[in-house]
Amino acid sequence: MNKELTYSTPEEEGVSSEYIINFLNEMEKREAEIHGIMILRNNKVIFEAYNEPYRKEIPHIVHSFTKCFTNTAAAIAYTKGLIKLEDKVLDYFPEYREEANEYLQELTIRNLLTMRSGQERSIGGNEWRPLKTSWLDAYFKVPFVKEPGSEFMYSSGNSYITSAIVQRITGKTCHQLIEEELAPYIGLEKFSWGESPEGICSGGNGVSITVEGMARLGLLYLNQGKWGEKQLLSADWVNLALGKKDPQPRKAGEKDYNFHWTHTGDIWCADGMFGQTCAIVPEQNMVIAITAADSNYLETELIQKEILDPMKEERNLSEKMWNVLKNKGLRMSLENKNRSVSNKMISGNRKIEMEAFENEDRIEKAGLEFLEDKVIFWMKDNRGTHFVEAGLDCWIHGKTSMTGGYLHHQYEMDEMKIAACAYWKSENVLMMEWRYPEMAFFDHVSFEWKEDRVYMKRWVNMNSQALERPVVTAKICES
Repeated sequence: MNKELTYSTPEEEGVSSEYIINFLNEMEKREAEIHGIMILRNNKVIFEAYNEPYRKEIPHIVHSFTKCFTNTAAAIAYTKGLIKLEDKVLDYFPEYREEANEYLQELTIRNLLTMRSGQERSIGGNEWRPLKTSWLDAYFKVPFVKEPGSEFMYSSGNSYITSAIVQRITGKTCHQLIEEELAPYIGLEKFSWGESPEGICSGGNGVSITVEGMARLGLLYLNQGKWGEKQLLSADWVNLALGKKDPQPRKAGEKDYNFHWTHTGDIWCADGMFGQTCAIVPEQNMVIAITAADSNYLETELIQKEILDPMKEERNLSEKMWNVLKNKGLRMSLENKNRSVSNKMISGNRKIEMEAFENEDRIEKAGLEFLEDKVIFWMKDNRGTHFVEAGLDCWIHGKTSMTGGYLHHQYEMDEMKIAACAYWKSENVLMMEWRYPEMAFFDHVSFEWKEDRVYMKRWVNMNSQALERPVVTAKICES
């Protein structure tokens, strides 16, 4: 198989475009936003589309799909004979052996990969991202209270320890190992991966990559670790990862979970928070990769219902439906067409500066500059001064350093892409929508004028923590 992906049509590969249209429509009806999607069958791309402002070339934070990359780096070490699944974790971290109880002493790499560490509680990325001290210390401080392997408990901490083991045994981060040992063969583009204060890849989260990058990794697993004629990952590892060999049972009604691949119906899925999904369907020789903002995690259910189940029935394939699907994909956009009311309180060029009263977000000052076709908002807080340019009744694409970790699962970047619009909702209320093409999150911000006060409110579409911030009251000090 060539590194360059081959493009075809659904009908040419035996899939009705009608099924994909039904899937897209059902996702819309259920208010699950698709940001980008790529569907492959027989190693060929049969559909690809992006919802503006999300684009093919813009990497997207994929949250826990990162675990699939971490485990793939471990797979490279396994394929080279550098690690074994029954290796004891403390063999790689002897500095923690003295304080270890009998449970920790028995912890193995397999227990990490299958999320059966026996720890007292799970560890999430939003807990550790703000942490500036040792993540290894933080992990081993959580008590081990059960026999490893006895009970499933999902924890990003386990993936961090896997990442650290790979680094200790190879001398390279998981990121470096994949870029050197895998990327050149499967055509994986350059991607970013956050590191801990210790210089170890974050393990459970932190990768930003395109939909195509996700799909390429899915293809590697679909093809049993081979790309073309080259066996890059041990087929034994792939079968363990997918649970085709030594599957790890879970409670009744729950999906099987193995090495960050879950299995339900016809689908094996590696996913990340808020709907980042890579589904492989061996029976149909398919890969479906999706970035999204979907707090209900509907993708797998609807792929099965709207695409895979109908494929099992004999139906006529219509080229006409491909044209309908193609046009639908070209018109996908999340840039809403909001328009200002006619009696807005501020028109023409004008600058307003505001001094914020004491607030939880440590905002000191803020300002709005109204121009003919855009509104520039700036805000000064403990991180510095941040700007957002929003098109007035239209969208502007740019970059910002705007603080937002408290609404964005503790992801805080010094610079990120943004698409923003502004419109007057009523005479004294200005609304802004901020979309971040690299993330699942988007914010709404409202500014309400009452005499010499402005009340700023900010909320987000989804989050693992609070969905809105306390209203900030500011006094107009210059206009």
